[in-house]
Amino acid sequence: LGAWTVLLDGRGGELFAAGPRPAPQVRRPLTELAVRTTARTRPDGRGRPQPPTAAAEHHAGTYLTVHSLPGGDLAGGPLAVGVAATAPPSVVHRSVTGVATVLLSLLTSPRHALGADSAGSGALVRLLLGATPAEVAPALLPEGTPPAGRWTVVHGRRTRPGPGSGAPAGGESVQLAALGTALGTPYLDLDGDGLRALVPGGRPPEAGSAARLGWTLGLSAAVPTADLAIADTQARRALRRALATGEAVVHHRTEEQSVHGLVTGADATALARLRFAPLDAAGAPGPAVLLETLRAWLSLHGSWDRTATALQLHRNTVRQRIARVAELLGVDLQDPDVRMELWFALHWLPGERPAGDQG
Repeated sequence: LGAWTVLLDGRGGELFAAGPRPAPQVRRPLTELAVRTTARTRPDGRGRPQPPTAAAEHHAGTYLTVHSLPGGDLAGGPLAVGVAATAPPSVVHRSVTGVATVLLSLLTSPRHALGADSAGSGALVRLLLGATPAEVAPALLPEGTPPAGRWTVVHGRRTRPGPGSGAPAGGESVQLAALGTALGTPYLDLDGDGLRALVPGGRPPEAGSAARLGWTLGLSAAVPTADLAIADTQARRALRRALATGEAVVHHRTEEQSVHGLVTGADATALARLRFAPLDAAGAPGPAVLLETLRAWLSLHGSWDRTATALQLHRNTVRQRIARVAELLGVDLQDPDVRMELWFALHWLPGERPAGDQG
């Protein structure tokens, strides 16, 4: 449109915006116009919803237009799209705005933003009443997907200001809708600057759009429902690597054609248990923490600083833990052969690989 366009909540709070940002003396009248316009769409005295409304004003050489959105109510009232242009809207501009209003109405509706569909609600009820994830997962998969469908787990952290990242209270549902649309799933858990998501289907989601919203993401491999806990760990580690390396998106790496295929799963697991058995004698912080530190350090090629960033530790703490691992295992971690051996062994510890890879 060549204009400033903004999505506003019922109190005039800015949720998302695009285009050249005008001066406050232009934004203020547009906000006031939006508040007055959305106020007319609130239910009447009999509780009946009012139809969407539109309004236009000419202010100090700027053409202001507002369209309220049906079905996009937040705590503060209905949402509205505002446009501030320096030229009168043409027929094309009106058409574009009309289409955008319809699409935004769908995107910001509570049903879409919160995933409140009947299948999802039914699955939640069954979970709360004692069903297992494997029992309810088929109800959450897209229509036509085999019951033994696969899932990708996504972990994310907001690391850059994105559209709507400074949204006022009430804008979380719009954030959820934008992320859900970007990742292609309604199954999201947004906790402040943290994100976890379940993406149905065997193909990894196109995460670039979510990254452009200001998120750094780690993605698991696609796994069956029974291996969601493993995928959750994969996604968490992928996110750690992304944060340490500065990459926007990191996918869990699988080894379809590697030396892992030369040893049976049972033998490899037994060898891994034996290799790391000396860590059981470790005191605080414990063998599990030492193993996770070793894994992060090896995955980041022995970088103290990147490992400290990934694990949110001081670099000296990382050095102390790695030295303790080397002492307990009786190895020289500067030897690349030793690092390679330990890296392979880490992959075969119990709980690290999907059930189908254990044979």
